[in-house]
Order: sequence, then C-alpha cells, then structure tokens
Amino acid sequence: MPKQIYQERRFSDQQLQQANSTNILDYANNRGYPIMKVSNTAYKIPGHGGLYINADGQKWNWFSQNKGGGVVQFVMEMEKLSWVDAIKQLIGDSGNTVASRPEVIDAIKIPATSQSQIVHKGEFILPEKNNTFNHMLAYLINSRCIDKGIVYEFIKEGKVYENKQRSCVFVGFDDTGQARYASVRSTNTYGKIYKFDVANSDKAYPFSCKGKDGTVCVFEAPIDLMSYLTITKKCLNEEVTQHCISLGGVSDKALDYYLKKNKQIKSIMLCLDNDEAGHFACQQIIQKYKERYDITENYPISKDFNEDLVTLQIEQNRCASREEEDEYECSL
Repeated sequence: MPKQIYQERRFSDQQLQQANSTNILDYANNRGYPIMKVSNTAYKIPGHGGLYINADGQKWNWFSQNKGGGVVQFVMEMEKLSWVDAIKQLIGDSGNTVASRPEVIDAIKIPATSQSQIVHKGEFILPEKNNTFNHMLAYLINSRCIDKGIVYEFIKEGKVYENKQRSCVFVGFDDTGQARYASVRSTNTYGKIYKFDVANSDKAYPFSCKGKDGTVCVFEAPIDLMSYLTITKKCLNEEVTQHCISLGGVSDKALDYYLKKNKQIKSIMLCLDNDEAGHFACQQIIQKYKERYDITENYPISKDFNEDLVTLQIEQNRCASREEEDEYECSL
C-alpha cells in the first residue's frame, strides 16, 4: 500500500471533521498573514494576487491562480504542505486551536479631513446643501461624461446634490421617501480624492432608479449606475427599463432589501466592477440568490462602466474632430 494512502487512513473521522471545521480566517490570523476586509462578505490577503476568503471563513478563492477550496486546501497552498501534513497542522501539531476573530486591516480608509464628521451612533443627518450645483455638474457631466438630462433627473428626485464642501452627495431613500443613506464623493479630478458614507447611513437603502420590468441591475457605485444609463441612452438610443441600484460597495444588503420590497423582480443582472473583488462579489451573490432568481453577469469592458463611458466619449470626440478636418480639407 502506498505510504501516503496509509498515512491518510490513520486519521479518524473525528480528526478529519476537526481539521475541516477550522475557520480559515482564524487560521490565517494565527499564522500571521495580513487580513484585509474588503466587504461585509469577503476578506483579502494582500500580496497574493487576489486571494479572497469568504467572511464566514469556510471558503477561499485565488482568482489569478484559478485555485480555491476549503481550509485544508488553503493550508496546503499557503504552507506548501502535503494533504497529510496539512491535516496534522490543523488538528494540533501546530497548536492551531484559535477561537478569536481575526484583527483586520480596513480596506477603505476615511480621510483625516472627514473623521471629525463621524459619529458612531446616533441620528442620520444629510450633509448641508450648497447654494449651487455648479461644481457637482461640472464633475458629473464634464469629467465623468454623464448625460446632462440623466443628472438633472436625479437632482429633481433629490437623489444627488452638492454639499457645502462642493462634493457630490448620493442619497438612498426608504419606502416613505425618508433619506436613510448617503455617500459623499469629492468633485476634484486630480489631487487628493475622498469618498465616504455619511455617519449612521443604512446601506439597505440604496441609491436607485425605479424600473418598469422584472429585472434589477446591480452596481457598486452611483456613478457607475448613472454611466450605464448614459451609455444605454447614447449608444443604443434606448431607455433603461430595468430597476437599477447601487450597493455602495459589494455588500448585498441593499440588494436583499430591494428584492424584498419589489416582489415583481424575477431576475438580477450583476454589473459590478471588472476586477477581482467584483468577480468575487458576483460569485457570492450568485450562490446566495441563484435558487430564486435568474442571474446574469454584465461586466464592463474596462474596470467599471464609467471608465467605459469616458473611453467612449473620447473616441466620439476624436471621430468628430476627424470629420471636421475632412470637411475642411474638402472645402479647400
């Protein structure tokens, strides 16, 4: 009998269950790996090309290496151990029996200039409105290339405005029309850029656009949502009939709430960022909702839909410039 098979069989069912029940996050923390929280559903180990761990600590995926699995496979990969030695490591040879939750590095840092505005508990209060929309309009329409009519429609509905710091404020409402969530994004294109959620915001109430059919399109950020509306309007000359929501990241809290409040929705179109975090979040959402909804993935060509929109606008400007040059040459 091969030596490895003999060694594998010497583990009891209880020992194998003990090994497989080890929390990956606890193990990684105990071994000293840096753990970065990227969302409510996922953690990341920096420096490993997109190695993500589910928030429950049961599964991991390393997208760039096309690897993943449970805790045993994690130990084998990270420690370069055989299956037998990985089991030994997990059941006690390494003393790995930790119960505390890992200390994590927060992936999203609130800028120092805005920390004084943070109140950990208390009333949700929208930032004070500015007496102008000029900076916000210049940023959204000129810098981000979002259609002017779309921007004005969101302004009309009170879902976007400019605050006293000349930043964009994107607002989410509950069923009664009460603002319950807001995110702030600076309007400068260069230099130090900041974005954060207003204190005591509830991510269950998303920045959204009400639709007419049974599909909801899911985006990470309000600007991506508005960019998608613009692309559809300018390129396809069509009106978006789907519901559109922004998660304010990659947590599905807003999606879960929106689906419960809109029972007519039967399908989900995931329009998250075309990067490792976006792909990971899509897989998490698919696993959670696939039994109840038809789910499709609609990734942008670039990292996100605003990058696609800006690229499209640049190309259109080039084409227009070439046409003007051709017309001028023909008139000579």
